[in-house]
Amino acid sequence: MLICGDCSARNNDGESFCSNCGAYLVWQRAPAGREEKRPTLAAGPGPGPAVTTAPLPIVPVPRGHAPDTAPGVPSGTAPSTPPGDSWDSGRVNRPARGAHLAGRAGGDAAESTGIKEAAGPRVLPGAGPAEVKPGQRAVPAPRQAPPQDEPRPLPGELICGRCGAGNKPDRNFCRRCAASLTEAAVVPNPPWWRRLLSRRQRPALPAGTRPKRRNQRRFPTGAVSFLAVSGLFGGVAYLGRDVIAAAVVRVQDELLDAEVLAQSMKATSQAPGRGPELAIDHTSDRSWAAAVPGNVGAELEAGFDKPFRLTYVVISGGASNVPEVFAKERWPVRVQITVIRPDGGQASRTVDLKDVSTPQSIYIGADQVSAVKISILESKGPPEAPVAVAEVQFAGRR
Repeated sequence: MLICGDCSARNNDGESFCSNCGAYLVWQRAPAGREEKRPTLAAGPGPGPAVTTAPLPIVPVPRGHAPDTAPGVPSGTAPSTPPGDSWDSGRVNRPARGAHLAGRAGGDAAESTGIKEAAGPRVLPGAGPAEVKPGQRAVPAPRQAPPQDEPRPLPGELICGRCGAGNKPDRNFCRRCAASLTEAAVVPNPPWWRRLLSRRQRPALPAGTRPKRRNQRRFPTGAVSFLAVSGLFGGVAYLGRDVIAAAVVRVQDELLDAEVLAQSMKATSQAPGRGPELAIDHTSDRSWAAAVPGNVGAELEAGFDKPFRLTYVVISGGASNVPEVFAKERWPVRVQITVIRPDGGQASRTVDLKDVSTPQSIYIGADQVSAVKISILESKGPPEAPVAVAEVQFAGRR
């Protein structure tokens, strides 16, 4: 566990940046061997406070320079170490810096010794720090590519917009590049069917530990769930096989049907000059009409050259599709459609029509149709006028 030195947040081992403030965690660690303790001073005779030891920071010495005096010796006095020995272990004994100029007052050490001082502002004793010029403007780091060994982000984690690394949802800064995760995208959860078929990943074990052996066999939850769902879908498909087949045929009827022309048209009665052939002439200004006015039963029968699958019957009731002409004669409001097969079999369906002059489509969906009979069961309009049908059309596929 790593504790951030800036905000005191707890972070997992191995992370480089704080999850709360984004500080670099390596800087928070105290480097080994960088502290030195004062030697413990023995207390003199008599009462007195105990002397404690405090760590002293190690100040690096610039290259080519040595301290003027030994530690613990006042400035201006020579060290008390004997010749040939040095106060600093590992160094060669040499006179203190500026000792050969002790007899000169106000002399220039740089000119007499031939040593040039470094260029730059001189800092006098007791003066403040020298002026520091501003540096160059920091350029933001470019987008980094995730390394090859970087694990893929898990569902629910935050994806860093700079380096693409996955982060836990409770983090505010990326664990890899310390970028802000305020607008980071969240890894979505996979669909339910993928979660059902995929194996559950076990959590990673700490280093030095081994997984526990399981003596008992694990129950195959995934396989049993898959078989149960497959059996459920299979049972539903078996029970509804008729509905599914009818739906498939209906889709085929909607996509593949075309107009089928009737070869003949017969009627039980007709008015003078209003024969049944006018109901299949593809014009709406001429119509078939019954011989007797009023609400009387009349029939129209269309014949075809060869059997086909009948999908739709389109009926335009009334004398015409013009509203003024349509209102002058009666129009059917209930009809019975009967399909006749070559073997003599029949199937009927009763349909209610609307009081409109526009064509009305009626889905039939019958196979092997060789003839279609339309029986008018009820009509509306003026009592003294006969019932009329402007047009009858058929659609199907062979």
